[in-house]
Amino acid sequence: MKRFQKFKFLNFVKKFPDVKDRFGKFGDKKFFVDFNKYKTLKKILPKKITIFDVGSNIGQTIIDVSKYFPKSSIHCFEPVEECQEKLIYLKNNLNSLNINLNFNAVGDQNKKKTFHKNIKTDYSSFFQINNKSKLFLKMRQFSKQKKYLSTPLRVNQITLGSYLKKKNINNVDILKIDTQGYEEQVLKGIYSGNLNKIKTIVVELIFFDLYKKKNMSFLSIERLIDKYFKLWDISYIYKNPKYNSTDFIDAIYINKLFLKKIK
Repeated sequence: MKRFQKFKFLNFVKKFPDVKDRFGKFGDKKFFVDFNKYKTLKKILPKKITIFDVGSNIGQTIIDVSKYFPKSSIHCFEPVEECQEKLIYLKNNLNSLNINLNFNAVGDQNKKKTFHKNIKTDYSSFFQINNKSKLFLKMRQFSKQKKYLSTPLRVNQITLGSYLKKKNINNVDILKIDTQGYEEQVLKGIYSGNLNKIKTIVVELIFFDLYKKKNMSFLSIERLIDKYFKLWDISYIYKNPKYNSTDFIDAIYINKLFLKKIK
């Protein structure tokens, strides 16, 4: 299995050379700690699971999940057209997973909405990049290179609550949300009646002024999901190279009823 996955990944990189640096570690290793969220979740989840990947980008989660949860099902949500060819390639060539592609954004309502696509696609968001950021150390450099200049486009937004109902899905083992500041809206669109269908939530939280918005906090998340979930782990921490402050993290929340079953 390992040889097969390596072979397929090398083919993926050959076909799309721009993806190579997106599957490595982010930045200088002395500024981050990575505990590998899927290795952590493998200890408490069954081998064959259902994953919702909200903000799939170019398939980083697909590759990770294929290593730790082969033969599982993953539902991917990604509105950026430039990412879709790469996701289709993975669907057609990585046969260790059942990959379901949805080229929609996810939020709190089913509607058309303006989305800001960045040349560096993993920074695309419903929010605009804050080009006056003092903490985003390379902002001036990237602005000159036009790497972080965004293009507005209209996308179709759906809610996870409506998707669960349409697909008749009653169990989600991992809900991964990486939507560049839009996590609160994604969670609101699940609707409280569906939260107990989810065992774990992996969510990225941004703490610096990357976007023109107020960042989501632990309190913001816990107001939405505290009835059903508790914080289980901080699986990734990235520190600001200049100020040594925390720029962003990956947090894992676990369903309280599921937690009782694994103790």
